[in-house]
Amino acid sequence: MYINKIFIFALALCAVSLSSQAIDQKYLDSLPEDIRKDLLEKADEKDELDKPVYSNQSTQIDKAIDDNESQDKLKVFGDDFFSTYQSTFMPINEPNFASDYILDYGDVIEIQLIGQENSIDSYQISRGGFINIPTIGSINLSGLSLAQASSLIKVKARDKYIGTEAHTYLESIRDINVLVAGNAFNPGIYTLSGNSNPLQALVMAGGINEYGSYRDIKVKRNNNVIHTLDIYDYLIYGNIKKDLRLRSGDLIFVEKRQNLVTVDGAVKRPLIYELKNDEMLDKAIFFANGLDVDADLKNITLDRISDGLVSRSDLDSINDLSSYTSYHKDVLNIRRFKFRNASISGSVNNPGSYLMNEGDTIYDLVNRAGGYSKNAYPFGGIFNNKKAKEVNELANDKLYRDLLTLIMNQASSNPTASDSNSLIDLASNLKDSEVSGRIQVELDMLKLKQNPSLNTILQDGDEVIIPELINHVYIFGEISNQGTVLFDIEKDVNYYIQKQGGLLNSADQKAIYILLPNGESIRLENRKNIFMNSNNQQITIYPGSVIFVPRKINSEYLRRQSIQAYATILGNIGVSLASISVLKLSLIHI
Repeated sequence: MYINKIFIFALALCAVSLSSQAIDQKYLDSLPEDIRKDLLEKADEKDELDKPVYSNQSTQIDKAIDDNESQDKLKVFGDDFFSTYQSTFMPINEPNFASDYILDYGDVIEIQLIGQENSIDSYQISRGGFINIPTIGSINLSGLSLAQASSLIKVKARDKYIGTEAHTYLESIRDINVLVAGNAFNPGIYTLSGNSNPLQALVMAGGINEYGSYRDIKVKRNNNVIHTLDIYDYLIYGNIKKDLRLRSGDLIFVEKRQNLVTVDGAVKRPLIYELKNDEMLDKAIFFANGLDVDADLKNITLDRISDGLVSRSDLDSINDLSSYTSYHKDVLNIRRFKFRNASISGSVNNPGSYLMNEGDTIYDLVNRAGGYSKNAYPFGGIFNNKKAKEVNELANDKLYRDLLTLIMNQASSNPTASDSNSLIDLASNLKDSEVSGRIQVELDMLKLKQNPSLNTILQDGDEVIIPELINHVYIFGEISNQGTVLFDIEKDVNYYIQKQGGLLNSADQKAIYILLPNGESIRLENRKNIFMNSNNQQITIYPGSVIFVPRKINSEYLRRQSIQAYATILGNIGVSLASISVLKLSLIHI
């Protein structure tokens, strides 16, 4: 737990090689299981660190840099389209039963005659576009749709045989050869089914390379452009001309990419988009699926490269984008309003999580929650911050590992039993401590209103816990009877200690700790009067205060090294008690 004025730096301990010391098995067996396990792991880690490592440091650094850059770089929209498309679809040669299929050389149709003449036969369309039915004659089908061919054959059959019906089916589809060129991944000539479209041809060619355009793909037939394919029509609008069927000799030419515009920030799909040379930048916002709800429409930047220099323009409105023609490598950044999520629980009228504006304070959060309830105890409130928790977790871990080193040192130096046991208890308590991000702040609403400088600006993830009024003082450690004593405003530290039977002989009277409900930690050192601070001022005890008496450590060196750990553990105890109070309150409300 976070304690006010807690030192971030770990205990300054002498480096000790665990692996170089003989670990007494009997001593290890006497330790708690978790401590023993951690000690052995620490020794193993030291052995691993001592092993030589042969590596190219510069190569590892370069790889780390490359990894970071790759994570930060946005992808180009559509670049993974063909890789996924190939896994779900490959053009195959099978009949298309659609009536608008255009017949040509190589197609095979099946004709069934029913009536005066009964037969079922298959016919392949010749190079000249004809089929020859022995009893009916030659029929030119090239260029006709399947529906048109079926109608024509019906007429021919009725003219030849009265009362005879002809039914026409597509039995197999011709193969065609098309050329894929330009900025395709694998340009070349490909054999496809006669039912294929330009998109399928591109799939066969491996898609579009990093230089190719998704917006300008030409389909040429007899040296004339018959269609321009824009894959964005499919990816964004869901509208692609699939009914454009290729013929042998067609050319699919992928032009070079046009303007790549990066759209980042408060949009629903931040990526790099290809804009045509005549398209305005507002089109990029549309491609990005529009703005997020937290977009700051008056805080937009445009970075543009011109003559080898990057210039930045600040746009006052999203509407300004409609007047900017896109340029290659433009970067649009729509900044977000800096909202913060903060939560408040315990003795407030409306506990919960709240979305707060940038610059909002604890005062604003409490007001959003409807203010404090009747029995609220702001002086004992807890303010947790995520960044503070991260720092405390690192400090806590370092403290614990340093204590392990001290314990190992004692194993080889024949310590007194009391010192050894004190260190072990200290390490166990520290390991079991739940680390928080508590920061000592002012939570009294009247004081905050009178003096706004005392207010704390909220950060994302901040947490406020307001307990009920705690009418007890908690006493732990080397006391005859650990527990709670009813708070008395007229009583001092000595009263509460004596109320629980006084100090044990094992108590360290030179270092008694007081944790006030607001998180302030006080260490009493005065031998003559342990109930005064270093300035000989009487210590005020408040409801919810924690008095902690550590075990005496004979070694002055070990005692000094344990001070930080005791302060940390004490903070954990205080926060835990306040949290328990809040939990009880919540259960009552349920």
